Amino acid sequence: MQYFNSKTFILLFPVLLASLCYIIRKTTTIIKNKRAEELFSNYHKDRIIYFSKKVNFFGQKSATKSQIRGNGSLLLTPDKIHFLKWLPKQNLIIPLKDIENIEIVNSFLGKTKKQNLLKIDFKNKEQEIDSAAWLLDNMKIWKKVIETNIKNQA
Repeated sequence: MQYFNSKTFILLFPVLLASLCYIIRKTTTIIKNKRAEELFSNYHKDRIIYFSKKVNFFGQKSATKSQIRGNGSLLLTPDKIHFLKWLPKQNLIIPLKDIENIEIVNSFLGKTKKQNLLKIDFKNKEQEIDSAAWLLDNMKIWKKVIETNIKNQA
C-alpha cells in the first residue's frame, strides 16, 4: 500500500502552500512589530513629538535607482525625523535644521500609488540637497507638526 502518490501530493500541496504563507506572514508581522518597538524605545517618551507605526517609504533621491520601496516606522523629536525601514533594516535620520522644504506631492522618483505623499527636501551628510517621500495616513498633521518644530528651532 502506497501512502504518498500523485493524488496525495495534489491534495497536500495547497495545505503546505497555505502553511508556508501563514508562517511567512506571521514572521514578517513579528519583525515589523519588533522594528516599530525598537524605534520607539530608542527615545525617551518625553522627546517623542509624533510617531507613526506604519508608513510606506517611497525612497531617497540620492540612493540608487534600483532601491526598493518599503514599509517602516516614522518618529519625530524636537530636533530630528527618524525613519526605520523594517525589511531590510535601514535608518534614515534627518535633522530638522537640515530640512529645506516640505511638500505634498502625488509621485516621487517615478513611483506613485495614486495618493499624496509627504516629500521632504533636506541637506544630507555631504551637505547636498537630497529628498525622501512617504505615504502616511495623517500626512497633513505630519507636515504641520514638522513645520511647527522647525520654526521653534529658529
